[in-house]
Amino acid sequence: MTRIKGLWAILFEVEDADVREDLALVATAIQVHFVNRMTRERAVIEFMAIRFRWPASRTRKRLQGLVDLGVLRCTRDLADNWTKVYEVVDRPHVPAAFALEMAG
Repeated sequence: MTRIKGLWAILFEVEDADVREDLALVATAIQVHFVNRMTRERAVIEFMAIRFRWPASRTRKRLQGLVDLGVLRCTRDLADNWTKVYEVVDRPHVPAAFALEMAG
């Protein structure tokens, strides 16, 4: 059975500290500021530009980085098949007793 990793465990594996910080910032922004399960790329880009003054290219690179790490899932909007839509990949809750058994 494979181990289920949480967001911070996955991000800890990123070597570059600046990239790791950016990825954590984008992931947290999506989880906190976007209550919908699915988030459009344009909404995330606009939020990061207003809040942190990031260029669109930086946000797109970090979103793709989160997809590559398995934190986000990227799909195309069914309405126009052009707009990218991101969804946080659910990590199932692991009961404490089972987690201790796996660790030991």
